[in-house]
Amino acid sequence: MNRVVLLDEIRTILLEERDSGELTTISPDLFLKTSTGIKSLQQEVYAFEDPFSDEARLLIEKVASLRTTIEELFKIRTDKIVGLATSQAEGSYIEREELRALIPAELEMFNQIVGAIRQCRSQLIEWKAWGGFNVRGATAGGVQIHDACAPEDELGDIRADGDIVSDPDIKSQSDAPFVYDIVQALSSMEPFMGIDGRTYELMVGDILTLPSRNAQVLVERDIVLNIHPG
Repeated sequence: MNRVVLLDEIRTILLEERDSGELTTISPDLFLKTSTGIKSLQQEVYAFEDPFSDEARLLIEKVASLRTTIEELFKIRTDKIVGLATSQAEGSYIEREELRALIPAELEMFNQIVGAIRQCRSQLIEWKAWGGFNVRGATAGGVQIHDACAPEDELGDIRADGDIVSDPDIKSQSDAPFVYDIVQALSSMEPFMGIDGRTYELMVGDILTLPSRNAQVLVERDIVLNIHPG
């Protein structure tokens, strides 16, 4: 899909999600499609010999815009899902149409939150109801860690119906890796955006980590000294 069309599509969905008091219906592969688009753009950026060129800078800005927009969409939807899960755990009625708006990964999160709230309530308020929990062997700070969810038949998880198809790839995507170098600034430099989408500013004497492609160009221009190549 054209990167401009993808960004415009996500922005439109974000505006609808902001304006709606309920979860809106989105494509189950929206986040996966966006992740794929970001990775494709990152590969294009990485292929530029000069990451400070105008073309590279424009692509980097598009990556940053895509990430900011999809992350905001995720936050807004997550806030709504937490509210729904809290209501479900407290036994309140939830419209099934809103539950159908959950994509597979969100549905899993919803069920985990509901389970965690119910378990915690049983431990702290109704601890006699279950008569104990299965405990994992791991500990944190000397405190035993309990299973996050009680058995499914006791929690009554909401499950996906025929309208939602699970896609394991949605959870398995990760950002394309970048190689970084440790450098020391020989000269000051105005803030710039690295190929990883982050903003960097150089002050004489600073020691910092930069994406290798940016570091290589700055070394060639005698702006930084490469202390430890990645």
